[in-house]
Amino acid sequence: MTKNTAAFGRLHAALAALLAASLVPAAASACGGFFCFTQPIDQSAERVLYVQQEGKITVHIQISYTGDDKQFSWILPLMKVPELGIGSDSVFQILEQTTSPSFNLQWQNTDNCYGYSACPMASAGGGDPNAVDEGEGGVEVLKEQKVGPYDSVVIKGDSGAALIKWLGDNGYQQPAETEPLIDVYAKQSYVFLALKLQKDKAAGDIAPIVVTVEEVGPCLPIRLTRLAAAADMPIVTWTLGEHRAIPKNFLHVVLNDAVIDWLAPGSNYKTVVSKAVDQASGHAFTTEYAKKFGDTFKGRFASDGWNPTALEGIKDPGAFLQKLMSDSYPRTSQMQELIRKHIPKPEAYTDVPDNEFYGCIQNGGGGDACSKYKAAVDAQGFDPVAFAKDIADLIVKPLDEVQGSFDELPYLTRLYTTLDPDEMTKDPIFAFNPDLPEVDNVHTAKATPICKPGTQQPHEVKLQFADGHEMTVAVADEDINSCWGFGGPNAVGFGQGDGDLVSAGGQPAKEVQVLDESGAPIAIHPDAADQVDAALNSAVIGKTSLDAAFLAGLPDPKTWDHTAAPAVEPVDKDAGTTGGTADA
Repeated sequence: MTKNTAAFGRLHAALAALLAASLVPAAASACGGFFCFTQPIDQSAERVLYVQQEGKITVHIQISYTGDDKQFSWILPLMKVPELGIGSDSVFQILEQTTSPSFNLQWQNTDNCYGYSACPMASAGGGDPNAVDEGEGGVEVLKEQKVGPYDSVVIKGDSGAALIKWLGDNGYQQPAETEPLIDVYAKQSYVFLALKLQKDKAAGDIAPIVVTVEEVGPCLPIRLTRLAAAADMPIVTWTLGEHRAIPKNFLHVVLNDAVIDWLAPGSNYKTVVSKAVDQASGHAFTTEYAKKFGDTFKGRFASDGWNPTALEGIKDPGAFLQKLMSDSYPRTSQMQELIRKHIPKPEAYTDVPDNEFYGCIQNGGGGDACSKYKAAVDAQGFDPVAFAKDIADLIVKPLDEVQGSFDELPYLTRLYTTLDPDEMTKDPIFAFNPDLPEVDNVHTAKATPICKPGTQQPHEVKLQFADGHEMTVAVADEDINSCWGFGGPNAVGFGQGDGDLVSAGGQPAKEVQVLDESGAPIAIHPDAADQVDAALNSAVIGKTSLDAAFLAGLPDPKTWDHTAAPAVEPVDKDAGTTGGTADA
């Protein structure tokens, strides 16, 4: 996936939406509306949901963009011409809420020594669709379509230069630096989906795109992302299917719980993942959640109580918002943009905070300021039919489709990695393995406080992890009153946990593995990670990734001790990394 950047604006493919949040002014009697709710999640990660169903892969990709509306464009290489649809931000919000990892302490208090557990627990972040045109300059137009707020086109070409020229000439601006990367895909006969905003649309109309193709396994075209990627960029994928999903051509790491900072849960989680991935040649995922989820997602994405047609007769905008709230429609940035579109602020009140202004409208006025806001909105008119149609097309329909998939398929896997731009040298391919165990996203450890003699003030905590390993960690004076294991001032949102490793815990990775489409994980000595990573470049779905003779020639993984102290200097993830190539 690649993005056009202008005036420092950046498009993040598969990013979670940024939800508006601010303090409630005195003018609003209560904060219970669409502009009060916030779901804080990492804004620098790529997020993708794959649904493997009936020989097809449906991919939900979250898109966020900051910059000039007219400069927005987005391109995705695919093996085949896709079917397109519009998704919902709510899908990713619910997935984050349900599957994000958390680290919880079970305090084993003694009579005269107590760990702190009184704080609330914190979570760990237009045209004919069949039209064919010979195009120009070696570029063939395979499909054109208006989908949601986008004009879309699917093209095929024989060179990156020809494709970049065609895209630029037709308003799908792409940086010149993408040409050699696009050329790699073009030489492998990929097609390219390109999006731009329709002329009457703005960046606020951007919504997730849903792409369906006939494929046997998911693939994430990450190589094009490198031009706009930050260091150690988080990548989160969810895969819905019959069995647990695995990285086919990437290694897999099991994290070492002992290097997690349990006293400030999640505050170093991203660091732990990044350094564990580095031990696996920079090309590895960790499994954060893998379960037959039963009723976990029953009714979570869509509600039987939603009926957009019933909204069409509500001519008062405040009553319309009240109905949306009472029927529990999603409170996401996507809904906020629809509210701004159909109930715009009159020019005189553009500086009024959204939660104050729309709180007044939703609550029917009251007070001098609210009465003025409501009168101004009433004077400009309101079209409930158009608003209800957008609710049906952009909110209800995509969520109904996702709910149907979760009702039909039994297994959800969440995989996570971080990649530097220079590590984005091959595209991750995912497959399925029915033999692997489930993975819980909720991690627990027992914590026994050790107090200073004659006091009830802990200065150390003994931790016992799920595998029975024990370790004692010191408590800094400034952390004495922190809410250990329950959030508190030291807790950092998931995905932003860039604190240091707990070095006494040993290595960041407990085990480096190869996962294949059947059988148990294959442990790999980290010293062999580069060699194995290079061999996995040839991995193909449906075939065994590594043969027995190759594995027999590798160092014995049992000679590696994950509890040993890590090197003083951090692992250089780039040195000697064979990485992937265009042949992957």
